[in-house]
Amino acid sequence: MLVKTEAAGSSGVPRWKWLEKIHLPFHVVMTTLVGIVVLLVAREYILLIRSYKYLIALLIIGVAAAAFLMIPRKFNFFLYGLGFTLPFFIQVILMQRDRGILSVTGTSLVILGTTVVGLAMGYIGKPRVYLEPRITIPAALFLFACCLSFIATTDLTLSIITLIQEIEMLVLFLVLVNAVTDTKRLLMFLRGLIWGFVIECFIYYLQYLVGFSFDVLGNRKFDGATDFETGSVASPRGTWAAAPATAALYFSLMTLMLTGIYLSRKKVAIGFKPILGMMLGISCLILSTKRAAMAGFAIAVLVLLAMLPRHAPGAIRKLAIVLGSLAIPFLACLPIFMLRAEANHESAYEERANLTKVAWNMYHSHPVIGVGFGTYDSVKRDYLPPGWTGWLYTVHTRYLLILSETGAVGFTALILLYLSILVVAYKGIQKTAPEYRPVQITLFCCLISLYWEQAWDIFNSKQQGYLYWIVASLAVIIPRVLSAEGHGESELSA
Repeated sequence: MLVKTEAAGSSGVPRWKWLEKIHLPFHVVMTTLVGIVVLLVAREYILLIRSYKYLIALLIIGVAAAAFLMIPRKFNFFLYGLGFTLPFFIQVILMQRDRGILSVTGTSLVILGTTVVGLAMGYIGKPRVYLEPRITIPAALFLFACCLSFIATTDLTLSIITLIQEIEMLVLFLVLVNAVTDTKRLLMFLRGLIWGFVIECFIYYLQYLVGFSFDVLGNRKFDGATDFETGSVASPRGTWAAAPATAALYFSLMTLMLTGIYLSRKKVAIGFKPILGMMLGISCLILSTKRAAMAGFAIAVLVLLAMLPRHAPGAIRKLAIVLGSLAIPFLACLPIFMLRAEANHESAYEERANLTKVAWNMYHSHPVIGVGFGTYDSVKRDYLPPGWTGWLYTVHTRYLLILSETGAVGFTALILLYLSILVVAYKGIQKTAPEYRPVQITLFCCLISLYWEQAWDIFNSKQQGYLYWIVASLAVIIPRVLSAEGHGESELSA
């Protein structure tokens, strides 16, 4: 009776059995601890400069980084994020000189993360690396022409900053074409792209209603609201932190892509109804009231109608639904469209035509290598025509801007690059499986719209560069992943 059969450790004290079930890897624990220490130190530093906005942003980044460690498919997460975060533009400015900005953007960080994780886990570079010489060689020639203009530049630092931006776009292209190599990854990227677009549409509606734009950090840009009585038209900027034309271009391109997805004979499981996305996109495009983007969209639709009978005749039966779906939001926004149509277009054209005189003076003074890549704004006053009057700004056409900054050499290289991408996209139509051929056709139409836009816009921002090179990347990816041989087609509708 004096001998106890129970062990000493089995007293009435309850055991915390749930603790025994937790098995945290050492690297996760240490990474979390280091992250907490870094956050605490950064918190004290930010409090000293009294910037709570950046403190909150840093805390969110810390929480996101901690959550990232628990994600099982990290590479797919980055692919999704690369598409999703595109319209939600943020940047940290490292250096600013005149209008040139050297910065690290959110998209830059996602590209870097995709590259590091892809290389470390073997998703990029195995079994082969896609260099796409049909595009990268003309791109390298254009970069060389930009470097050649350094001979005449008056501000080497500004020229280098602008060159780095162009290099980043080529890196984005190479990362995407090597990261999206099968249907599962393509679907992941498209889902992020579409859902980011949907959220951006609703943010755009909100900005139109409240009468001012704001970015994801809460910085506001007061544009005013559209007033039918006075005839004033306001154009929200979305969360692009750029001119309203960038948001308008984005909506037109995404509407075209969704049109191609809808016209495909096999379903593309993007997780959202393409027809509804088209209606959201066209309504936001009209609310933007940007003439070049709307005209570019109309031209792209005409090209689409001309190409479908030859390359995807099976999609013609869906055209009536497409056109009807686009007509509904157009009619709903018709008063805004008509208000914009009644604006003084002649005066706006004369202002922009007047700006071309300065650009032509630059070209005639330096016809071969230009005045220096990225230096247009810093030297434009040196090339004013005699008796100049009127608005002085950067020439509103990408082509003439490149001609004046890099001369005939750079302009020729740029046109060669654009034509190469256009040819690759067109040849890719026949290489794409017939079921998904309308997607490739609309990507070709997107390029047409982009080239039209560049005839009327400066088109030298990072945001616009991202849009262009993502379209170019998809024009290369779609024919390879959804090839006519039919490899993995069923997975895209899974």
